[in-house]
Amino acid sequence: MVRDLFMFAGFNENSQIVWFKIIYSKEPGSLSLITDFLEKEKAFIMFGHLDNITQKTGEYSVFTELNEDINPVDLAKKIKGLEAVSEVEYGISKYGMISSVDFPLNVIGVRGVMARALTIVDIIKTLNESVPHAEGLLTISGLKGGIHAAKYFKSIMPINDSNFASVLAELYRAVGWGILEIECDPKTYEGKIIVNDSFIADVYGASDQPVCAFMSGYFAGYLTDYFGKNISVREVSCKATGKKVCEHIISLAPSGASQEYQLRGDTR
Repeated sequence: MVRDLFMFAGFNENSQIVWFKIIYSKEPGSLSLITDFLEKEKAFIMFGHLDNITQKTGEYSVFTELNEDINPVDLAKKIKGLEAVSEVEYGISKYGMISSVDFPLNVIGVRGVMARALTIVDIIKTLNESVPHAEGLLTISGLKGGIHAAKYFKSIMPINDSNFASVLAELYRAVGWGILEIECDPKTYEGKIIVNDSFIADVYGASDQPVCAFMSGYFAGYLTDYFGKNISVREVSCKATGKKVCEHIISLAPSGASQEYQLRGDTR
C-alpha cells in the first residue's frame, strides 16, 4: 500500500516547501477548482489529503513546492479569494523536511514507523515504574537519536550557527513532538530550550517530577554532535508537573565528568 507522508527529503536552496490547510465548500467541482488554481500559480503539489469536516465543508491539506520567488503570503490570500474557499492556513518548511514515500517509511535516513503518542508514553511509564535508573536510560536513548539526527542533517544540508537551532525546531514540529523555542550561545554553549506542547508531557498526565528525560537526551545528542563538545541538557520545568511549558537548560559538561553526568546533568 502506497501512502504519502510529510517527512524528510533534503534541502533545495532554489525552492520552498509550503503547506496549506484549506477549508472549502463541498459543491461539485470545488476541489478541482482549487487544484487547477494551484497548478496555474505554479505550485507543484507534492501530496495532499482530504478530511470531511461536515456534510457541507471539507478540509484539503496540501504540501506544495514553490519557486523561491513566490510569496506564500500572497498565494494564501489568492487561495482564500476563491469562491469555494472559506479559510486558509499555511506554513513554510524552510529546510524541506518533507517527501512522498512508499512502504517502508524513511525518517531521517532510516526506517521509521508511525505510532500514537500514548504508545510511546506507555513505554516510558513502564520504564519509570519498573526499571532502576530509568531516567538515565531514557536520556541515553534520546542522546543516540539526537546524534543520528545531527549527523544526517549535516550530510544533506549546510548546518551552521545561524540555522542549527531552527533545523532542530522544524524537525520537532514536523514529527509532532512539540514546538521549540531555542536560545543557545554557540560561543559559551549555554542556553535553554522551551518545549511547548511536548507530546510526552501532554500525554503522560500529572507527575511529581519532570518526565521528558528522553527529550533532554535528544537535545544533548544533537548539540553535542553539532558543537563537537560534550553538552549537558537537563529538564528543570515540566508541563506534567503543572507548569505551562517544559524547560531544558543547556550547558557545557564539566571537563572530565562521567558520561552519565554529561547526559543527565544533576539528578532530580
